[in-house]
Amino acid sequence: MAVVWLLVLLENRKKMKTTNVPKILPLVSIIIPAYNEEDTIKESIESALNIDYPKNLLDIILINDCSTDNTKKIGESFLERGLIRMVNNNKNMGKAYSLNRTIDMAKGDLIACLDADSLVSPDALKKMISVLENPKIGAVTPAFKVRKTNNILEKLQFAEYSLNVFLRKIMGAMDSIHVTPGVFSLYRKSILKEVGGFEVGNLTEDMDMALKIHTAGYSIDSTTDAICYTYCPSKLKPLFKQRIRWYRGTIKNSIKHKHMFFNRKYGNIGLFFMPFNFISIIAVIILLASWGICYLLNFSKLIWQLSLVNWSFDAIFQYFALEKLLFMFIYNLPVLPIMGLIIGSYTLYKSFNITGEKISDHKPGYFIYLLVFPLFLTLFWSAALIYEIAGVKNRWY
Repeated sequence: MAVVWLLVLLENRKKMKTTNVPKILPLVSIIIPAYNEEDTIKESIESALNIDYPKNLLDIILINDCSTDNTKKIGESFLERGLIRMVNNNKNMGKAYSLNRTIDMAKGDLIACLDADSLVSPDALKKMISVLENPKIGAVTPAFKVRKTNNILEKLQFAEYSLNVFLRKIMGAMDSIHVTPGVFSLYRKSILKEVGGFEVGNLTEDMDMALKIHTAGYSIDSTTDAICYTYCPSKLKPLFKQRIRWYRGTIKNSIKHKHMFFNRKYGNIGLFFMPFNFISIIAVIILLASWGICYLLNFSKLIWQLSLVNWSFDAIFQYFALEKLLFMFIYNLPVLPIMGLIIGSYTLYKSFNITGEKISDHKPGYFIYLLVFPLFLTLFWSAALIYEIAGVKNRWY
C-alpha cells in the first residue's frame, strides 16, 4: 500500500495545497454534539464563534446528549447571549441520533459536524467551502492535528495524525476517502438527508457515512491547510479502547458495505482500496504472527542447543561460524517492513512539510512512530479482530 501512496504522491505533488477562495459564501450550520464534555466544550464553541465568516451566515447548534456534568450549563451561557442554538436530549441517545435530530433543524445548505473536544481554525471553513464548489463532491474533511503533545504517546499520535492529513489528500486524489471524521467534516445537507443520515448504534458512524456518500455516487475530498485540532488519549488504556472501537467499526462497516468490493461502479475505492485495505490488515497480522513464531522457534532451538553443551555460549559460538550467524540474521530479516520503513519515512517527512510542521520540533515522536507505533497498531488490530470473532459486546467506551 505504501508504494501506491508514493506513486500517487509523485503524480499529484503539485495539487497538495488548497488555497482557493470561495466565490459564494453560503449559510453554514455547525453542529456540536456533546456528552459530558465540560472540560472542552467552552473552547470548542468559542472556536466556532471565532471562525472568519459572516456571522449572519453561521448557524451554530449545540446538542446536549443528556450530560450529567456541567456541559449543559456551559452551553446555556452561550445560548443566553444569543450566540448559539441549543437542543437537549431527554436521555442519552448517542452521537448519531443527536446529529440526525439536529440535521433536520439546521438552516444551512452546508453542515459541519464539530466534535465537542475539537477546535477549528478561523480560516478553515472558507478553504473547505471552496472544495465543495465542485458539484460532484458531497463532503470535505479538514486537516486535523493533535492539540496537546505533553507526553510521548501524544507525540506519537501527533506524527500519526500528520501522516493521515497527507494520506487523506492522496486518497482524495484516488477518490477513496472512506472516513469523514467528526473533527469538522463539512457536508451538503441535501446529501446527508438523501443517504438517510447517520446510522444510530454504529461504532464508527463517520466511516459508514463516507461509504454511503460514495454509494450515492458522490466523491469526498480533503484539505491540507484547513487546520483543526483535537485532543487525543494521553494514556495507553484509553488509546487501546479508542482504537478497538475504531477498528471494530472498520471491520463491521467493511462487511456492511461489502457490495462495494471489486465493484467498478465505485471506482478506486471499490475496485482497489476497500478490498486491499481489508485483506492487508489480515495479511499484516498473519505476517507478524509468523515472524513471531519463527523467532520463537529459533530461540527455543538455541535454548535446546545450550542445554546440550551444558549452557556454554562459547561452544555455541564455536559451532556457529560468524558466516552462519550472519546468514541466519539476514535470512530472518523482515525485508518488507524495512522497505515500508523507508517509504514511510519519506511520506511522513512530506506530511510534516505539507502541514507546516518541522521534524526538528518533533524528533522523538517522529522516530519512535516509525519504529514502534506500527507494531502497537498491529496489536490493536489483532485485538479488534479477536473481539469480533469472539463476539465481545460492542462498546462506545
